[in-house]
Amino acid sequence: MLIVERQERVLDILRRQKTCQLEDLARELDVSASTIRRDLEQLEARGQVERTHGGAIYRGDRADRRPDAAAGPSLALTERMNDQVEAKIAIGAVAARLVQPQMTVLLDGGSTVIYTARQITARPLQVVTNSLAIANLFVDDDQVELLIIGGSLYPRTGVTVGAIATGCLADLHADILLFSLAGIYGEEAFNQNLAMAQVEQAMMRQAARSVLLMDAAKFGRKSLARVCGLAEVDQVIADAKVDPAWRDRLGPRLVVAP
Repeated sequence: MLIVERQERVLDILRRQKTCQLEDLARELDVSASTIRRDLEQLEARGQVERTHGGAIYRGDRADRRPDAAAGPSLALTERMNDQVEAKIAIGAVAARLVQPQMTVLLDGGSTVIYTARQITARPLQVVTNSLAIANLFVDDDQVELLIIGGSLYPRTGVTVGAIATGCLADLHADILLFSLAGIYGEEAFNQNLAMAQVEQAMMRQAARSVLLMDAAKFGRKSLARVCGLAEVDQVIADAKVDPAWRDRLGPRLVVAP
C-alpha cells in the first residue's frame, strides 16, 4: 500500500470514529505502530489530526469543521471531543470496566461517553443509544445487539431528542446508564439543552444503575437545564484533577480515574 493510500485510510477511520488509539489503527491497517506514528506526525503537521497520548483525534480541514457541512461531525461535537482529551480517556477506561458481558448498556451522546464506548471490550452486549457517533462504533460488531433510539436529530451533537426518543425509552430497561452532562453545581447536575436533558432523565428512569462521567472542569459549573440531583446518581467518575472538596462531598460514590 502506498503511503498516501494508508494515510487516507487513517483519515477515513478518524473521520468516522472521531478518535482512535494508535494500536487500533496499526491492527486495522496491518502495519507496525511506528509506521502509524509517522503517519500521524505527518497528518498532524498538515492540521488534519491532533495526536494524543497513544492515539489521535480528527481535526479535518476547514470544510469539515463548518457547522453547515453536509458530512462529518458537527462543530460542537468536534470541539468537545478535542477538549480535556486525556481526562476523558482516563474516565472512559474506568467506566468501560463497569460493563460486563450480557449487559444491556444505555449510552447518551456525551463526548466522554464516546471515549468510553471505544474502550468497552465486554461481549456480547446490548447497546442502546441516541447517539449517531456511538452507534457508528458498534454497527459492524456482530457481538453487539444495537438499538438506536429514534427522534428528532439535534445537529450540534448528533443525538436524537424529543417525544419520540423519550417514548421509545419508556418501554426499555437497561442494566447500566453511562452518561455525561455539562456541569455539576451544588447538589445538582445540568445540561446545556432542555431537549437533551429530558432524554437523559428518561434514560435514568429506565436504568438499574446510573453512572455520571464528568471531567474536573465541569465541577462547579451550572448550565441551562437541570437533569437530576446528585443523590439520584449511583456513581460519579471523574479525573484526578477534581477538587478535593468534591471528593469529600460525594464520598464513596465518587471514583477518581488514575
